[in-house]
Amino acid sequence: MKKLSVVFLLFFVMLIPAFSSETETETAELNPKGWWAALWEGVYPTYDLYGRSVLFTDSMNVGGGFTIGAETPMFRFEFYAQGDYFMAPLDSQGSLALLEFDVEAGLSLGWKFLKFWSFDVYVACDIGYFMQFLITPYQSDSYTLGFNGLMVRPKLMTELNIGKWYGISVGVFYQFPVYPSYERYRGIGIMVSIL
Repeated sequence: MKKLSVVFLLFFVMLIPAFSSETETETAELNPKGWWAALWEGVYPTYDLYGRSVLFTDSMNVGGGFTIGAETPMFRFEFYAQGDYFMAPLDSQGSLALLEFDVEAGLSLGWKFLKFWSFDVYVACDIGYFMQFLITPYQSDSYTLGFNGLMVRPKLMTELNIGKWYGISVGVFYQFPVYPSYERYRGIGIMVSIL
């Protein structure tokens, strides 16, 4: 019985190179340039300028930013930088802060899950580092660094492709600081791409 098991084992070991050579031949026929070149086919650079607004509990802000990255037929990888100006600094009428704004930079990852006519619909997520800056009545000649930390922003975006290098998009998102948890910057927002 042991001899029969060894014979079957040797038989299967000899068959492995035969199947692998057929698989490599089929792969080479499907992608003559190789898998690495096939991975990067259809990749083109992306860039975007956008405006955004977030509705917080007691106030709202206006802001904007830009992205630059790369897009495949199904995925989008972008670096972004953005800033927001708050209409009511620290939700007060100037008693706590005269000016409040934040800046943020990070990485945005998106997946195109739906395409119809000239529209692409993406589910994406931003992961970035934010910094809050304030001018207080006590130090009106200098900026104070307030909260800063890790921001996560899941979003849903619909893009209208007008040309190969031009499209406009509208999106909704929900942002929340992960660390430290800062309830004031948690909210639902909209964004409109202009480039």
